[in-house]
Amino acid sequence: MRDRWIAGALAALLLAVAPGGFGCVSTSVRQVSPNPLLVPSADFEAVWKQAVTVTNEYFDISSENRLAGLIVTQPKVAATLLEPWHGDTVGFDQRLEATLQSIRRFAKVYVNQAPGGGYAVKVEVYKELEDLVKPDRQMGGRAVFADQLPVNRAREVVGPVPVPVGWIPQGRDTKLEQAILARLREGLFL
Repeated sequence: MRDRWIAGALAALLLAVAPGGFGCVSTSVRQVSPNPLLVPSADFEAVWKQAVTVTNEYFDISSENRLAGLIVTQPKVAATLLEPWHGDTVGFDQRLEATLQSIRRFAKVYVNQAPGGGYAVKVEVYKELEDLVKPDRQMGGRAVFADQLPVNRAREVVGPVPVPVGWIPQGRDTKLEQAILARLREGLFL
């Protein structure tokens, strides 16, 4: 039983590390899309629905404002090397970083009328690093000086994970922006 579990874990790791093992994202990012993407269509409804559909493939949508032309998503914890089926992390280096540190991303998608006709779809994906006061559930350091501290008889409450202290902005994630734009271009037949 244990050998099968280890073999399955190694197979998943090899799929994650192998070229092209990151789902449809790796094949659709090859052509660089302009950001904002110009869509030569007079139908706002079709462009808006496609923008919502593609954004929802990567993130959970927090709010949609058609009048402002803005889609805002919920922050999502980045996919790791052990989660090759999630497309929200593009590239081996990004997945390795997300495996070793707590990273999250969120997106803002703007759909505005273009000056020359049609619509301009702008995608902004922001990346953040978790900021904790101390390592979460740290136990190693207390054992070193056990003679100076009284015995801690407090019980750890099992329940929901506490809200993190904060997040450090890491800038924009242009690789994921390009993946979303390529998927949008594909959905709009551009």
